Amino acid sequence: MEPRHQDPAKSLTAARQSALPVAGRSTVDELVDCWNQIGVAGDGSCAELAKVVHCRNCPVYAAAGARLLDRPLPEGYRRDWTEHFSREKKRVTTGWTSVVIFRIGAEWLALPTRTFQEVAERRTIHSLPHRQNGVVLGLINVRGELLICVSLGRMLGIKDTQEQEAPRAAHQRLVVAEWQGSVITFPVDEIQGIHRYQPDELKPAPATVAQADSNFTSGLLALREKLVGCLDADLLFSTLNRSLS
Repeated sequence: MEPRHQDPAKSLTAARQSALPVAGRSTVDELVDCWNQIGVAGDGSCAELAKVVHCRNCPVYAAAGARLLDRPLPEGYRRDWTEHFSREKKRVTTGWTSVVIFRIGAEWLALPTRTFQEVAERRTIHSLPHRQNGVVLGLINVRGELLICVSLGRMLGIKDTQEQEAPRAAHQRLVVAEWQGSVITFPVDEIQGIHRYQPDELKPAPATVAQADSNFTSGLLALREKLVGCLDADLLFSTLNRSLS
């Protein structure tokens, strides 16, 4: 006896109907995904496609999604998630920060490395009228360009040490800094170099950081038996720009 061949149309209809919710049948295992067989992800032979265009517009697809969302929680689901959220959260570091450490007077300070455009030899400062006692020191010629030179020491309240021993004076440098498109220069008494640190190494700044104005200090780094005040570049340079206007 020859095997009976099932009508393809009836097979497709049966597959589609099996995706519909049936009373007493709620397990996901019994769900037949007709969209993967005769729908857009299958051979596209479903007669309903002409009306709904896409399976996501079909009530059968929506009903199957509702069954998935309404299915009973697997065993241990609540326990596993409770344990997950009750675990102590690990501290995540945001990566390394690179700064250049320098000295003004007796203070060791640091600014982000990206602000340093150039470190040059000290040179003649051409004073400006009516600016003798302010933060602005004057103009400096750097590679043929006149740049404004400021005193970070005055701005931070660091005592001005004019008398330098010869070995110390030999370390004096001029910093050319750039921040948000503005280029400015300032003299320093010594450049130590680049240092990289993790965020958790930065200690909170006390109410007073030696003679430096703590308002511009975001934190302290303990480095080789000395404290380095890490300056807030945004606040520092925005204040400097205001002082130039």
